[in-house]
This record gives sequence, structure tokens and C-alpha cells, in this order.
Amino acid sequence: MRIVFAEMPEAAGRDLSIERQHLPADARIECFTYTGDPRALIAACRDADAIVTDYVPFDRDVLQQLRRCRIISVQATGWDCVDVRAAADAGIRVSSVGEYCTNEVADHALALLLALNRKLLAYHRQVREGRSWRWNEIHGVRRLAGQALGLVGFGRIGQAVCRRAQGFGLLILAFDPLMDAATAGRLGARAVAFEELLAESDIISLHCNLSDTSRGLLNRAAFARMRRKPLLLNVARGGLVVEADLVDALDRGLVAGAALDVLAQDSPDLSHHPLANRDDVLLTPHVAFYSESALEDLRRISAQNVRSFLEGRPDDVRLVPPPEGGT
Repeated sequence: MRIVFAEMPEAAGRDLSIERQHLPADARIECFTYTGDPRALIAACRDADAIVTDYVPFDRDVLQQLRRCRIISVQATGWDCVDVRAAADAGIRVSSVGEYCTNEVADHALALLLALNRKLLAYHRQVREGRSWRWNEIHGVRRLAGQALGLVGFGRIGQAVCRRAQGFGLLILAFDPLMDAATAGRLGARAVAFEELLAESDIISLHCNLSDTSRGLLNRAAFARMRRKPLLLNVARGGLVVEADLVDALDRGLVAGAALDVLAQDSPDLSHHPLANRDDVLLTPHVAFYSESALEDLRRISAQNVRSFLEGRPDDVRLVPPPEGGT
């Protein structure tokens, strides 16, 4: 039995001791670092019985070449890196980790929110680079209580952010096509349409999955509807935002600032990225999920998904449902 870990360059050479504890004892484990060449990816994974991946793209062309693969285990809550329909057509199931980092992501979202609203980066630069201790060099800090926080996506993480944000006196607007108004109301939020959220929010925070319908959700047209010049937070997926349009919105003052834990590319070239090195943008390197406890859960669950599936126990696996029309 051959299991391939196909991972982005940032994970190269990492420790796999936790995964090995939970994978089949007789498995032959190999590692492949993806650098953008799909042909190399196919060669590394063609004869694998199972694949464990972080954000490596498995599209239809790649999936059709996997002769033995039965399951791809994604080490994340989302699975947009895998074409699930193409995987189903190829007889491959896809699993994800599910619940493991709700608290960490919600905490990170609030940390980004506070850092932007209180202009902490500007104060830090003032003291570190300007050697100035004056309190009145930075202007425009708004009282947080009473501002409207618009949550795009109201699942586990969105609801966790809602509960935390209310402690700061924020008013919560929530948009989620799968949510009913009663659910929002029970948590102290007001369910609104997407257009109303864009128009009425002082802060917008993204907590939805990336799909064909949500890709590029925040584009030039969406930014133009943001009447209150909000702060933007994204701890979900980079593809939700059209980055060139965000740059334009920041330049034009349609968005007051952005704090992003994710970018469109999972391994971005920061030396040339238009959102890097801006005073009105705070970037963190896709770490909202991270705590030592969450990382251990991530590694354990993703390996258990592989073992359970290969051992004929699919009910114990967090399987992604095949799309309608798949096998």
C-alpha cells in the first residue's frame, strides 16, 4: 500500500510522526513537494492508493491519471483544491478534516479586527521606526462599540466570531444562503441579504467556503456597493476576493483597510504582490487555524480518514459528498 503526501513547498521536510501513528502500519509513505508542475504531480501520485494533501491542486487532468487512488485526504476544513466532481468520475473519494480549529480561526479574526480598528501597525511603526512616543500622530481611530460587523458565512466559525464580537459591542449582520433568520436571531445577529451587508457594514469578515458560485465574491462591483468604507477581514479563502479589485478599492478609499490571512495563491510571491508592503493592509501567512492543539488534531484526523476508508469503514470518515451527477 502506497500513500503519498503531496504538499506545498512550505511543508517540505516536515515531521510526519503523528500521521504515521494513525496510518496503516504496512503503508509505504512517500513525500512530494509541488512546485507548480502538474506532470511531476501525476508522476509522483499515479500509483498511490491514497493521497494526503494541503492545498495542492488536483484538477480533472491530474485526477484522470491516478490509476490506483481511492481517497484524497485534504488536511483542511475546505477542499476547493480538489475537483470533487472529477474525483467522483474517477472513482476517488475526497475527505476533509471538518471541525478542528473553529476557536483558533475566530480568535484570529478578532485579533485582525482589533489590530486594524486600533491601527496597531501604524503605532508600532511610529515607535519602532520613528522613535516617537507621541499619542496624537495617528488619527482616525473609531470607537468599536456600535459599529456593524457583517459576517459573510454563518457556519461554525462565523457563529464563533459573532459570539466574540458581541462582547465588544459590535452589531452583527449575517449573510449565508443556508441560514435562516431564526438561527441568526438566536445568536444575536440580524440576517440580511448580501447587498444590504455590503451597504451597511463598517467591518466585513469572510467565513464562507470557496466554490464556483463564491469565487470572486468581492469584486469591483461589490466594493462599489460598500457605502461605509469598511475594513475587510479574510480568514477563509483567498479566491473569494479579486485582489486587483481590492487594490483599486483601497487606492480609491472604498475600503479603509484590509487584514488577510489568505491570498489567491497559496504560495504567493510576496516580493511582487500588490497587497504586500501596504500600510493599509495587514497580512498573516495562512495561520488562522494554528495552535499546537489544532495542528495535532489536523494531522491525526486526516490520517485517520485515510486508514478508516482503506480499511472499509467509510462511516468513520469525514467524506465530502459527491456533487450531483457524480458517482
